[in-house]
Amino acid sequence: MRKLGIFCLSFVICSCTTKKNIYGNYQYKGVSNGFPKEYNLSIRKDSFDISYKSQDAKPNCVGSWEIFQDTLYLRCNKENIVTNILSNGYMNKRNYKLKIIGDQKFKIIEENIILIKK
Repeated sequence: MRKLGIFCLSFVICSCTTKKNIYGNYQYKGVSNGFPKEYNLSIRKDSFDISYKSQDAKPNCVGSWEIFQDTLYLRCNKENIVTNILSNGYMNKRNYKLKIIGDQKFKIIEENIILIKK
């Protein structure tokens, strides 16, 4: 029983530490699917901003985030203006799952891209 209490306390402490250390700016510059690509992610206390540059587009979105276990979930805010949705600045992908790798890196799970803290 004592071991379970110590484990629970350790988990709570680690979870709080992770949330504090994730704030900041993260970046990836490299090649994805044969094309140059650059991701930028900024995490603040209550929101995030993610953008990427590829050959012909520069979409971005702002939204809210939450952490569950070792995964950071990003959810872009809903866009209601049709002209913004049709522009090359609209990010079609509205939800991201990032695996937390320490307090300096995230891995975008679906794209196998690692963002590093600046």
